[in-house]
Formats: sequence, C-alpha cells, structure tokens
Amino acid sequence: MANFIKVVCLVLFLALMCAGIIESSICNPININQAKSGVIQGQQVWNATLRNSCACTLLQVKLSIPNFDCVTKINTTIISNDHDDIYYVNGGLPIYAQTSVFFTYAGQCLDVTLNNQYEACS
Repeated sequence: MANFIKVVCLVLFLALMCAGIIESSICNPININQAKSGVIQGQQVWNATLRNSCACTLLQVKLSIPNFDCVTKINTTIISNDHDDIYYVNGGLPIYAQTSVFFTYAGQCLDVTLNNQYEACS
C-alpha cells in the first residue's frame, strides 16, 4: 500500500510539473506596443507599453533595444541600461500578472525584443 501511495504522489507531481512547463511555453510573457504621441525637439515621441499577459509574475525582465538613443530624459526606475543594448525593466522589480509598465521616449521607433525574464508561478 505504501508503494502505491508513493507511485500516485509521483504521478501527481509529474503531472503538475508538466502542466507548469506547458503553461509557461504557451504564454507569451511580454507584449510590447509603441504608439506615437507627439513631437519634441524635432523627434517623434513614443509611448511604450510592456504588458505581462501571463498568469505568472515576471522577475528580472530585460529587453534588447539596439540603437536606443533618446533626446529626452527617460524614467530610469522604469527602464535602465544594464549593458550594451540590454535594458532592465521596472528596475528589475516584479511585473505582476496582467499588469503593464509604461515609459515615454523621443526618437526613432525602436526594435524592442524580450531578452530575459524569470517566471514566478504559484
């Protein structure tokens, strides 16, 4: 009987683990949108929205933003340079499920891609 219980627990554990892996691979964690909002110093102003569309909290989110050269001051608590073309989002703090982070910049529309993040699912 004890072996049967161990086998059932192992099967349940593996099923839950696989469900988490499948959910993680299906979820596109960050949606990145940029919208024009005006002109300053002859440069287009953009509002960027980073939305965590997953059911999990994202930690240590980093973006790859090649050639990020802004003519206005950026809120560094929202986006800050880590190294080269890699930028921390939200100061490395969590971006909770179904929430967004916003920042505004002036310059060219950026080619923004997700570089790295960790999921914290409960």
